[in-house]
Amino acid sequence: MPTTRYPFQMADGIPVVTAPTEIDITTAGQLRAVLFNWQNQGYITVVVDLTSTQFCDSTGLRELVWAHKRAVADGGGLRLVVPAEGAFARIFTVTGLDGIVPRYATQEQALAQAPTTTARRPCPGTAADSAAAPARPPVRPQDHDGLVVDGRGCEQCGATFVPRREHARFCSPGCRAAWNREHLGDPAVQASALTWSLAAMSEATALLPAVKTHDHPQACAAIGEAVWWITMVDATLLRHHPAIYDSVLATRLPAGRQLVVETLAGLRFVRNWISRGTGLDEAIDASEGWRITGWTWRPISEPALAWLPPRAQAWELARHRAYQARLAGGTIGTTFGHAVTFLALAGADAASIPDASNTQLPTTSPPARAGG
Repeated sequence: MPTTRYPFQMADGIPVVTAPTEIDITTAGQLRAVLFNWQNQGYITVVVDLTSTQFCDSTGLRELVWAHKRAVADGGGLRLVVPAEGAFARIFTVTGLDGIVPRYATQEQALAQAPTTTARRPCPGTAADSAAAPARPPVRPQDHDGLVVDGRGCEQCGATFVPRREHARFCSPGCRAAWNREHLGDPAVQASALTWSLAAMSEATALLPAVKTHDHPQACAAIGEAVWWITMVDATLLRHHPAIYDSVLATRLPAGRQLVVETLAGLRFVRNWISRGTGLDEAIDASEGWRITGWTWRPISEPALAWLPPRAQAWELARHRAYQARLAGGTIGTTFGHAVTFLALAGADAASIPDASNTQLPTTSPPARAGG
């Protein structure tokens, strides 16, 4: 994959990222990683300078929208520098992005009165409920790339808890429900956002057969894009709709549950593999198949994880075992098919139930997930 730089500078305590001349499917993943990294460090406001950007396709636009929505959920937002006479201004207007993400003509305007930290709200009903909560501290470096440390702070009340799942953000169902009420507001908006992400996942995977196999960098970028959207939908369902997720999983026979669990855990391993800067070339065997959906996943040696805390090591090793057991030797198309089928079913159920994240559905207990 080509290397595109997204240089940055700090201005008034706010990261200012300079976008390249072109943003497309081969570079949008790098934009995502850059913005996700800053937001994971606790910066709820990030400025993206698009002054020199001449072209941005739909994948780049989606990354900007998603980064903005993540920041808004924490009380901040993405701020785009788009000069009126610049080429990106036309893209900004035609696509309707100007109705979603704030636009400023200069960096100075974008930086004006921009918050840099987000505050936590105390749990409802506690003595501190009406008091101002302390600002959220930056996430520690070992929390990057989606890897979980031994303890983390609840997104709602700030209490430290030990997560049972990779994507857990709240110390209790009550905190999760309270956060959803405060941040997501209208259940219809929540359902719309989930539907939009499901559509993006379906689009990314449906386009794979049409990608030319001779353009290897483009093919790897398309596969990486599909992995990102699959794991994004998976994480969204686990975070906000765990009861529905488990309910749909429980309808399958034990072998089917294990297939889904290991496939998604293996794809999380691929996601983390990509996020650490390792090329997909090492993970994909492109020698067979005239379509990239016929390419296969290569076996991968156990990664060195000594730099991670014990719990994070255990989960990443579980993901690696799932990758070796379910993905290695299998085709790209088969892997994505298993994942998308399950997530589409769970997503459809979640999107159809108002405030589904708070709905407690009767389920049988599926086996423990490999890697969250």
